[in-house]
Amino acid sequence: MTARLKVAGLCAAAVLIGVPAWAGDQSQRYAMKDIEDGILRLDTFTGDVSYCRKKAEAWVCETAADDRTVLNDEVTRLEAENDRLKKRVAELEKSSGADQRNSLQLPNDEELDEVMSFLERLMRRFHAFTRSLRDKLEQEQT
Repeated sequence: MTARLKVAGLCAAAVLIGVPAWAGDQSQRYAMKDIEDGILRLDTFTGDVSYCRKKAEAWVCETAADDRTVLNDEVTRLEAENDRLKKRVAELEKSSGADQRNSLQLPNDEELDEVMSFLERLMRRFHAFTRSLRDKLEQEQT
């Protein structure tokens, strides 16, 4: 039986038998479960699980790895990063003039006439250029 399975079994057993989280009585603070090579100890106040075993005439308890703690730490880190990024996006939107883009004004008639005049000149020059190329190619072929 793996250590994680043992820890999970102890936690489930504690929940099923209704171990009080904190009843004020220190004698009921810990729930113990004998395992193959030691004892699992559940702190019913904090929820910490320890693996206890005899080492050279003395009992030693080591905190068992708890994936929940790692997961909670990662959630806390991600929430903080999310808040930081939201603030940064708000700052960038404010400084880039995102509000100004929403109030973008269309060009007036005078500005449109100027653009159209430019495009007309451009097209005329382009057609003149292509005609001159065509004429040169025709002359070279004859």
